[in-house]
Amino acid sequence: MSSIEIAIETIRSVGDEYCENQAYIFPDYDPIECDATALCDRLGIPHTDDIIIRYPSNRTFSPIDADLIAQQEAEIGITLPQDYKTLLESFGEVHLPGHANVCINSPTIAVNATRGYWVAEPAPLTMLAISKYNDTSDGDAIGFLRDDDRFGDAVFKFDHELIYGDNGPAKCSTQIADSLGDFIMRYLAKKK
Repeated sequence: MSSIEIAIETIRSVGDEYCENQAYIFPDYDPIECDATALCDRLGIPHTDDIIIRYPSNRTFSPIDADLIAQQEAEIGITLPQDYKTLLESFGEVHLPGHANVCINSPTIAVNATRGYWVAEPAPLTMLAISKYNDTSDGDAIGFLRDDDRFGDAVFKFDHELIYGDNGPAKCSTQIADSLGDFIMRYLAKKK
């Protein structure tokens, strides 16, 4: 069994465990009215006015069709790691239980987040931040570094305090896993 297959089985096994997150990260939260009604309905949790919500991880399971992933990959114009595509096909934008608020984004949302914070246009997309990663500090992310016409398999932590300057992603990135499957297995094992 590959590391991503083991990671997928591990995610399924912890699907009933709770995640905690700020409601505003969800697209169906209304920040103008501070209204989480639609979000709570979708997640099947009691309505709340609290900004921090608790929900089972499996309530975020919503697989993305391989054709849509391929379309998003083509729009980006850079090959995505196979582990990332396999995870999205299995769960979609899954939230992992644990301390660091790991919420894996679709390729389109990941590009928007990367462009919005890490790599401004018109600079080439040298990295792809696929999730926030508040392991030691709010504002950090995890993702992949670009290697020619593809993003590499290794997962990197992107440190938001080191992003400034002209050194590109080398200055702010530290490899934390050889693959997304490896990262997920380590992350979920650490939370136990």
